[in-house]
Amino acid sequence: MVATLPALSEGEKQCLRLVAQGFNSKEIARQLHVSEHTVDQRVRTSLRKYGVASRKEAARLFVSGEPGNGQNDAYQPLIYQSEPLASDPEPASSLAQPDRPDEQTEQTTLLRRILAFGPPLGGSTNELSTDGRILAMIRAAVLTGVGVITLLLLISGAFKALG
Repeated sequence: MVATLPALSEGEKQCLRLVAQGFNSKEIARQLHVSEHTVDQRVRTSLRKYGVASRKEAARLFVSGEPGNGQNDAYQPLIYQSEPLASDPEPASSLAQPDRPDEQTEQTTLLRRILAFGPPLGGSTNELSTDGRILAMIRAAVLTGVGVITLLLLISGAFKALG
């Protein structure tokens, strides 16, 4: 069976392994540090290569035919859903940045919290309370309003200068 399976790129293999573990595109993108669009494109390419209509079927075919893979004996059904990625301390990806110290990540998180112009960025789980969410939405609305007013004043000033 292995000889009849199509050749996949390393990115396609990584995506299919994670699909087989029950991750969705957003979670896979976060683990591999790529965009959701890239994950979807890799999965679509895999679907075409395998000639199947479902990402689960492509993942099943890939995992079952992967040579030397210890997962063959301990294959988990596709209904398995691991814990949310937010609780994972590090992504389990070969594309992860091992040189990046934890201090830099903590500093980035601290900087985001200090600036706090809106809800958390980067696909993290929203841990804000209801009041915190409302406050974040109000901040976003005020900043958007200030930006629009500033833009209108600049446009108005440009017309006055030309007129």
